[in-house]
Order: sequence, then C-alpha cells, then structure tokens
Amino acid sequence: MPDIWITVATGSWIALVFLLERLRPADCPPRDNGRRIARNLGLGVLAMTAAPLLLWLAGSIAGGLGPVIPLAALGTAGAIAVQLLALDLWTYGMHRAYHRVPLMWRLHAPHHLDEFLDASSAFRFHLAEICLSAAMRLIPAILLGITPWTMLLFEAILMANATFHHSNVRLPAAFERALSWIIVTPSIHWRHHHAIRQDTDSNYTAIFSLWDRLFGSANPKPREIGMKIGAEGEHERSFGGLLMYPFTS
Repeated sequence: MPDIWITVATGSWIALVFLLERLRPADCPPRDNGRRIARNLGLGVLAMTAAPLLLWLAGSIAGGLGPVIPLAALGTAGAIAVQLLALDLWTYGMHRAYHRVPLMWRLHAPHHLDEFLDASSAFRFHLAEICLSAAMRLIPAILLGITPWTMLLFEAILMANATFHHSNVRLPAAFERALSWIIVTPSIHWRHHHAIRQDTDSNYTAIFSLWDRLFGSANPKPREIGMKIGAEGEHERSFGGLLMYPFTS
C-alpha cells in the first residue's frame, strides 16, 4: 500500500473515532475539555512531527546493516506479519519499562497526568519519550531487518488502535468483551489510566491484548464510568508544565 494511502486510512479512522465519541460518549467530558484537548494535541504535534522521521531513520539504519535473523523464507507477507507482531511485543516491553524504571517514568508520566480520556489522549506523549522509543526500536529493526515502510505501517496501526482504546466511545458491552480478546479496547485501557498505581501498572499492551495475558500483567477489572483518571498522587499540568515535567524534581 503506498504511503499516502496509509496516511489517508489512518487519518480517516482517527476522524471517525473523534466523531463517534461525540455521537455516543461513554462519559461526560469535563468543563475545560477544550483546553485539555488543546494541550493534548499540542504535545501530539511535537511528537507526531518527530516520530515518522525518527522511525524512518531507524528503519533505514537497520536496512543498511542487514537482518540478524533473516525472514526471507517466510515470503514478503509472512515476514511483515512477524515483524509487526515483534514490534507490538517490543512496544509492550517498552511500555512496561516506562512504568518500572523511575527515569523512564518521568518521560511517560505526562501521558498519565491527563484527568479524562478521549481520542486526543492518544497523542499526548512527551517528545523525549517519543525520541527514546524510536531509538530503542533500532533493536528489533536490526534483529529482523525491518524496513522503514514496515516501521511506518506499524506506527499507523499503533496510532489507529491507540486512538480507539483511549476513546470516550460507548460500545455494546458484549461486542467490546469479544473484541477485547483480540485487541486492546477502551474497557481495557481506561483501567490502565485509573488513578490507582496498582491499576496503572497493568494492561500495558498497545494492539494485541494477548501480551498482557501471556506475561501476567492483565487486569481483569473493566473500566468503570466515572472512575478517577490520572496518576496517583499527581495532578494535571499546564502545557508548559507538561513539557518541563521530566526535567523538574
């Protein structure tokens, strides 16, 4: 699929989720929701400007070195499928590290300081976290010979599902329960954003929900509408405060 169609498909999906959460909201947005969305999208502009360039660079470096583990015997489609699964597993491991390593948590915490969740929350990442994550993706890229195109394809899928599982869309309960066995849904990820650290330190996976079940970090409790969202013991910051958060005591 040409790069332009990946962009169009991802952008259309994100726009649809933004529309659905206004037509079928699960929870009532706060009064200052416009300011909150502006903060989130402001961080997102910085992060999303850098992310594609950094991921393309990582894929280009890996492509120039050649794979440590060749996948040519699987064919093009098979190799891409394995690479996408490996990147999702890698993202799960990195997310878990962001919660366990204090210095990495400083970079990740601005994402969790959001006190309400909707599609805009999927863009709320500190630029320093985006840079570190992109640099660390060099490891699976070199191991498996992941091309720049596949890196960007994974990022598009990741962004599309992150928009969905952060969203404030009300879904039929039976449908969401069935879907949650395959991919991360709002019910799974909202629990990860509960302002109780025990819940925050669970449900790390980004796309395929099996990683949490496989590695013992799945939280069986679904989201509860009205539960407190945020980081335990912390509070929301201004846009400038979010930018400075990793560098303050």
